[in-house]
Amino acid sequence: MARYDVTIIAAGRDVSNARLQRVMASCISKGLTIELFSTGNKSDLPESVIFHSVPKGSRVLRFTNSMLIPWKARGRVLFTPDPEGAIAIWMDSLIRRRPWVADVREDYLLLIEDRAWAKGIQKVIATAIAKAAIFASGKADATIVVDDWVPPHEAKNRIVVRNAPDVRFLPDIHAADEMPRALYVGDVRGSRGLWSMLRTLELAPDWHLDIVGIIASEDMPRVLEWKENSSAADRVKFHGALKPQDSWSLARGAWVGLSLLEKTPAFQRAWPTKIGEYLACGIPVITTDLPRPREVIIASRAGATVDLDTNELTAGQSAGIMNSWAENRGKYSEVRVRAEIESVNWRSGARYDLIADAIAGLK
Repeated sequence: MARYDVTIIAAGRDVSNARLQRVMASCISKGLTIELFSTGNKSDLPESVIFHSVPKGSRVLRFTNSMLIPWKARGRVLFTPDPEGAIAIWMDSLIRRRPWVADVREDYLLLIEDRAWAKGIQKVIATAIAKAAIFASGKADATIVVDDWVPPHEAKNRIVVRNAPDVRFLPDIHAADEMPRALYVGDVRGSRGLWSMLRTLELAPDWHLDIVGIIASEDMPRVLEWKENSSAADRVKFHGALKPQDSWSLARGAWVGLSLLEKTPAFQRAWPTKIGEYLACGIPVITTDLPRPREVIIASRAGATVDLDTNELTAGQSAGIMNSWAENRGKYSEVRVRAEIESVNWRSGARYDLIADAIAGLK
């Protein structure tokens, strides 16, 4: 017998994950009770959420956990943001007929091209899992996708819920601190601009940088080496995973938000959520010259774009902009004012209630 309105199966997510936190907040606001299977710390969750800790480990362990968890779930509706979870819950639904929801946040096939480990047999296996996950997600009773172009394109009930800034987790607009400080919030890995950001700080000696997010395991050895040897190491703080309100508290007083993504197939089409959140906080943005970010920054003039042919070129241009702002604070103030004006456009429009409504409406 079901004990909770919804069981969220997120074996591949930390409880601090921003989208996961937004989904839970929306469900709680609708009066839904939640059971959660995820990694991370219970202290980062709302008190009402019933939490089952899932051990972190290899991709094989993550897949195995995802296959087993549906049999333990006690929710009336099952919900997953994970590709492995979609496969597992679809198989479970064929036997037990429980309604379920898939939250598809990325094009899984394009995402594989963003992963350094995806080579040889690992890429073959990952591609097979991605195709199966896309198929399974289309069989859900409600399929949430993060953008119009994200598959599956055919589903029983396909609902687009974009990763818009959620003001419940954002601070009020705040003046810039005296000390120039940059901010990055998101997935911390090479393809997300990690090496460009660290090199930027080496070339911008007046600046500090806060990095929020879990460092990809394959990049950790190089990060540790950088900390030991870089002249900028004492000006960069790695915060690790933080729940959204703690992450975005660091936006208070920050001078700029960084989004130095590399040129991968997924990023050519995607909208980096962090850019909208930076702008919602009234912070100017420096972004690599990808199509959708370029359009927003050119229209708003609330930041700058930089080339992305190499990490060194990206870092050199980013540092040049940041150094000019630190040296000419009047020039920076003009950009800051435009970002604060732009914040009005980004502090409304979030529709995470559609996810809670979809869950509540399933019988």
